[in-house]
Amino acid sequence: MNIIEIKKMLRTLIQYENTNITHVIPGLIELVYSKGTQSFQLTTLADGIISPYYNIESASEALYVILNPLKEEDL
Repeated sequence: MNIIEIKKMLRTLIQYENTNITHVIPGLIELVYSKGTQSFQLTTLADGIISPYYNIESASEALYVILNPLKEEDL
């Protein structure tokens, strides 16, 4: 998933803030938008850590890194 697609998905979550929508990639992440805190909450399922992101830029960057890990030859 590229950064443009990720940002589009995040904007959609904000548009439907009155609806409980959860994006899950089994074994990897869970993403929700919290109307109460006006933040994206990203849970890494391997360790259960919940990270809040308060804008589309920071949330999209975090998701991009998770969804597109560096390959060994990229290091």
